[in-house]
Amino acid sequence: MKYSGEEKKIGGLIGALRAILVLVMAFMAYGIGIFPALFIAYVALAWLDISNPLHLLSFSILLVVEYLVLLFSLIFSTAFFINVFNLKYREGIYRKTLDDKMAFKFTAYFALYYPTYKLINLFVIPPIKSFYLSLIGCKIGKNVFLAGEEWLDPCLLEIGDNTMIGGRAMILGHIAEEKLVLSKTKIGKNCLIGGETFIMPGVTIEDNVVLGSKAMVPKGMTLKSGKTYVGIPARPIDRAK
Repeated sequence: MKYSGEEKKIGGLIGALRAILVLVMAFMAYGIGIFPALFIAYVALAWLDISNPLHLLSFSILLVVEYLVLLFSLIFSTAFFINVFNLKYREGIYRKTLDDKMAFKFTAYFALYYPTYKLINLFVIPPIKSFYLSLIGCKIGKNVFLAGEEWLDPCLLEIGDNTMIGGRAMILGHIAEEKLVLSKTKIGKNCLIGGETFIMPGVTIEDNVVLGSKAMVPKGMTLKSGKTYVGIPARPIDRAK
């Protein structure tokens, strides 16, 4: 107890330094990712003649190309930083301050991952989503359809083959209570997860489950194979009815 004040001061300093590090990594990752698209735009604008309709048509096509270049540049840039700096977070219970190493990883990971994922969601291209999620730690199967605007915890998420995730679903692997709780969430094969569902950390959804729209699955719950669940909290119903 004699050194509690000093330890608190050191912890605060470490937290401040790590906050700066999060910003530096984010600026570097996004700066590198944006550069190719900016360079192409720079070259194109030097060539563009706005009085020429063919040039305007070419430029409109170029904008779509620019989006794809930007998208893939950010995918590889942010995935590179996440993997090289080992920012993938793990299950456990941690303090909610950046002087805690795992809380720092969690914060840095989301600073890199989430804006990039939002950019992917401008156009719903599920294969690109699955590709990016697999690069940054998600165990994701074949033919997974992600409808758009979903919130995921890739490091702590497993999705089986042929599963469909509805729009604006929240599938969490973290919750902030007195501590930062990180727990894996698993969704099996051939599942249908309705739009705007809320799945809390530690949930296991077995194969061939249907989860109705706007349902809420409490943390640690298991949804049994072949059943349909609806409601808040989620409860099984008879599909025949």
